[in-house]
Amino acid sequence: MPSVLIAGGGLVGSVNACLFGREGWRVTVFESRSDPRGNALQRGRSFNLALGFRAMETLKHIGILEDVIKMGVPIKQKINHLEDEEGVLEKLLLLKEGDFILTINRQKLSKLLIKKAESYSNVKFRFGHKATKYDVECEKLLVESPDGSQITVEGDLMLVCDGAHSTIRRSLLRTPQFNFSQKYCDIGYMDLSVPIENVSELKLGIHYSWRRKGVILVALVNRDRTLTVSLFANFTVFAENCSTPEDSVLFFQKHFSLIYSIIGERHIFYTFSRYKPQAIISVQCSRHGFFDKLLLMGDAAHAMLPFQGQGANCGFEDCLVLQEILEETGEDGLKSLVQQYSEVRTNDTNMMNKMEWEGYVQLVENMQNPNRSFGWFNKMKSSLKKKLNVWFPSKFTLAAFSRERYSEITRKHQLAQKFQLSIKATFAIIIIIIVFMIIRLISND
Repeated sequence: MPSVLIAGGGLVGSVNACLFGREGWRVTVFESRSDPRGNALQRGRSFNLALGFRAMETLKHIGILEDVIKMGVPIKQKINHLEDEEGVLEKLLLLKEGDFILTINRQKLSKLLIKKAESYSNVKFRFGHKATKYDVECEKLLVESPDGSQITVEGDLMLVCDGAHSTIRRSLLRTPQFNFSQKYCDIGYMDLSVPIENVSELKLGIHYSWRRKGVILVALVNRDRTLTVSLFANFTVFAENCSTPEDSVLFFQKHFSLIYSIIGERHIFYTFSRYKPQAIISVQCSRHGFFDKLLLMGDAAHAMLPFQGQGANCGFEDCLVLQEILEETGEDGLKSLVQQYSEVRTNDTNMMNKMEWEGYVQLVENMQNPNRSFGWFNKMKSSLKKKLNVWFPSKFTLAAFSRERYSEITRKHQLAQKFQLSIKATFAIIIIIIVFMIIRLISND
């Protein structure tokens, strides 16, 4: 059977290991970090994953979807709090009955995927081994072992899944006709997740958020009696309000009193004394395939902003699309596999990246003017949007609850915008005509 080398044993690398392991390929995964199954859950640096239809279809293909659903929490409802106003329970805009977003701890899912991948005897994880470079001349992968020595390894196919700051991608930057860009957004995040015994104020299965100028706080109750609390804020807000642990405690006490009462002063102080706000990066590449044997996948190819929840979903779908193309090309058509995958996914993922950035721009505008996000006009607009969602699903709805290609979602959204503009123009013309007729009637009298 052919061999595949996977650089990076995170979520996307582990999903690939499961899928290729099941097909009988000889799989070797190189991961720079230690085995996560021996580590306590990390705090301060990661928020829950939001898995939609794309990710769940991939997990179904692997055969662990039911286990993941039991570990996670299906979300169908949300409560948004604006400034000091009481939040209102709302349903998520779904595509069909039965849809939901599954929230789950990243590290727990990673452990389950590694366990599943290693259930195949042909899959090997080499923890503490960092893939550092692809050698174009000898067509081999350079790997740094735990003792610091360099080894070279070769395989029939190489999948680069080593994250947004990929070292393998960096080694490809001199490749002709390969363009790469990255952008950081002005919003950072902190994770303040904490074990809880009993929280009557917050319910399982509801997405809670509190919005203030420049700040969004998100809270989710998990099955394992933990509370995920993620603070998203402009870096200037962090600098002005959370520069010291003491200031951070006062900030929560003043603006998020409910969460403050649940997670406690001690936990807030500890988290902000140990961790700093994490930056969020967006990455785009002009191609994902190289040398007829190497592919960039997941964040290494298209790291996305998290505000529409498509990062992990897109990365998981990368793996599923690769398998679908492999079914067509066969194991003897690896050159065609690499070319077709790159053609299909590069455009689609760049489209999704653009959608995420547009959503971020709108989010920043709403964060700076939170009161403008609501009011009677926007409530009426929101109500109309819910009614129209049946015929004109939003970009988020289509991205979250279908496997429709991101490029097709963009095309449909553009058509919907043109339709909405034509409706507005028609109404404007009608109003002008009515006003003109009224003026004429008045003048004739």
